[in-house]
Amino acid sequence: MNQSHKKPVIGLLGGVGSGKSTVAKELEKFGCAVINADQINHELLNKKEIKTQLIDWWGVTILTDGYVDREKLSELVFDDQQKLKQLTDLLHPLIIKRQDELLQELTNKTDIKAIILDVPLLLEKKLESICDCFIYVDTEEKIRHQRLKNIRGWDEKRIKIVENMQLALDIKKEISEYSISNNSGIPKIADQTEKILTSLLEKY
Repeated sequence: MNQSHKKPVIGLLGGVGSGKSTVAKELEKFGCAVINADQINHELLNKKEIKTQLIDWWGVTILTDGYVDREKLSELVFDDQQKLKQLTDLLHPLIIKRQDELLQELTNKTDIKAIILDVPLLLEKKLESICDCFIYVDTEEKIRHQRLKNIRGWDEKRIKIVENMQLALDIKKEISEYSISNNSGIPKIADQTEKILTSLLEKY
C-alpha cells in the first residue's frame, strides 16, 4: 500500500466490458475525482502534432470529419503488432505524463475525497504502485460480452483476443480489497459504491 498521498488513490480493476467507467462515475458523485485514461487518449489523438504523425503513418482514412476516429484507428492496429507498437510507443509516455500531472493536481485539492484511476490495463502496464488500494468490478462474462457486442460492435473473436492480452480475472480479483457486483444496474452499483467508499475512507 502506498501511503505517500494526502488522499487515497483507488485503482479500478475488472474484465473488459465490466463497467469500470460506470463505477467511476458513481464514485465521482460521492466526491471522488476520476482520472480517465481513455479520455486522455482521446484528447491526445487530436493534438495537432499527434494527428499529423498518425496521418503521416496511415493516411487520412483514419479521420472522420477532420478528427482522428478511434474506432478506425483501433481496427487498423488491432491485428497488426507493428502498428500497435508504433501507436503505443507514441501515446503511452504522453498518457502517463498527463496522468501524473492530474494526480499531482488532484492530490492537493482539499474538496476531493479520493482519486479514482479508470485506466485500462492498469496492472498490465505496471501502474499498481501509484494505487493505495483496488476495487474489482465483478461482472458475469455473458453480460460483459453482450455489452461489448452492443456498445462497441465487437464479435466473439475480438473479445477473446482482447481478453487473452490481459491478466487473468482471478488475479485482479485476488489483489483487490473491495469488490462491486455490476450485474443488476446502476441503483445497486450506487448502493455498493457508497458503502465501499465510506469503509475505505475510514482507513485514510
